[in-house]
Amino acid sequence: MLIVAAGPASAQSPHDTYWIQLHGFRPTIESTARFDSLGAGIKGTEVNFEDELGLSDRESLPNLLMGLRLGERWRLEFEYFELKRKGTRTIQRDIHWGDAVFPASGEVSSQFDSDIYRLSAGYSVFRSSTVEVGAALGLHVTDFVLALGGKASGPQGQAVQSEQKDQRVPLPTLGLYGTWALSAQWTLSGRVDYLSLEYEQYDGSLRNLIATVSWRFSRNFGAGLGYRYVAYEVNAMKSDFRGNVSYKFRGPTIYLEAVL
Repeated sequence: MLIVAAGPASAQSPHDTYWIQLHGFRPTIESTARFDSLGAGIKGTEVNFEDELGLSDRESLPNLLMGLRLGERWRLEFEYFELKRKGTRTIQRDIHWGDAVFPASGEVSSQFDSDIYRLSAGYSVFRSSTVEVGAALGLHVTDFVLALGGKASGPQGQAVQSEQKDQRVPLPTLGLYGTWALSAQWTLSGRVDYLSLEYEQYDGSLRNLIATVSWRFSRNFGAGLGYRYVAYEVNAMKSDFRGNVSYKFRGPTIYLEAVL
């Protein structure tokens, strides 16, 4: 149910009816996760995927944002981006991951993948020829793949094992957005999304902030530069997954846009 997060702010001007943006996001990444044993009821080890498991803490993430205006006040937006990482490292402590225990000094391979979708509907409470301010209600969906592999002890005894967890987490979001057209070519935009919610078997939180400046170099095309911060955490107590996933993205984003 959640991003984180996390979709970028709309950088189109108050006059545009349709817009599409292709972003290049270059964040610093911090990610941790815990996967509890379902069979034995043992709490897993919370691991840092960058520091302990060797995953890259800096990535370039392409993402897509599309939007359209419905009448004078309403607007819809859809966003998608993904993060795919794998790594291998000799661990310095025992790691309990699901039903497997990976011993210290062993080599462990890891995987942290996420596909993030955001759909939101916004209502502009104020809109003029140069300024637009509004609120949005959305749905943030994150698909996770978390995996550790290597020599471990578990139900199969001492053997090379792999413990993987795939999970989809949908969470609602509330947001505020604003756009200020400085001139016919230059526009400032910002967006803030927030959520802290306990829902059925999930306990999640999301903070998403982005600020951008865009340059419309022709009637229907532009480019922009911005900075984005996303902090996401979810705790799950489901029958097929008990544990915790959290990540933080922070860094610059650049984009090209086409508008009508």
